[in-house]
Amino acid sequence: MRVAVISDIHANLAAFKALLNRATMEVDEFWCLGDLVGYGPDPDECVRLARETCKIILAGNHDLAACGKIDISDFSHHARKAMEWTWDHISLESKTFLATLPSIVTYKGIVLSHGSPRNPVWEYIMSETDALDAFRDVSFTHCFFGHSHLPSAFILKRNFAKTTIQVLYGDGNKRVDASVVNNRFLFNPGSVGFPRDAQDAHASDSLDKAVARFALYDTVLKQWTFRRFTYDMRETGERMYSYGLW
Repeated sequence: MRVAVISDIHANLAAFKALLNRATMEVDEFWCLGDLVGYGPDPDECVRLARETCKIILAGNHDLAACGKIDISDFSHHARKAMEWTWDHISLESKTFLATLPSIVTYKGIVLSHGSPRNPVWEYIMSETDALDAFRDVSFTHCFFGHSHLPSAFILKRNFAKTTIQVLYGDGNKRVDASVVNNRFLFNPGSVGFPRDAQDAHASDSLDKAVARFALYDTVLKQWTFRRFTYDMRETGERMYSYGLW
């Protein structure tokens, strides 16, 4: 089975639709690792589309904030401002649905977590040290996570008495073999809605070629492929400016 692994849509409907148009014909299922809302201007539309298309949907910290399950005192100023706007523009139906979602599940033998499996709501995995903590404290062979908006792979390699971690940051179409016995894997597909790496982060002068990230995973071959594509975000950006979200 081929799966599109997606995360951190953040109410960017243009990016989400572009992703579905690109990936639907080549995958069997979509797995969403959370943060459907926050930052962007289309929370209800993104929640509705995720419900229609995704086999698995997790709750990220922005989703839990939107439905009132966590407070936003630890959010950045920008994230707090966007969440306050979201509260005024998200339906009760969407909030009720978001409140039902888990932040971590195990599906087909894979741990799916919004953030680190140690603390799936809040903890980031951004470095070798972060990955080592997750490998040490949680039992899994494969874990897919989001939250950081950085397409990345952390591979724990065990060779006799020596253990090392290989760190990869996902260029578009980079493929990683996740079938090696005795290795353990942490994979982040990056953000559909708002990439944060320097190369792909949105800029006002390049919204006609905004970047979205996701990954393909083959559950039989156990191969992970980072995917990157561009789409037109100009209309979304204009609305974000007018709503005070940018």
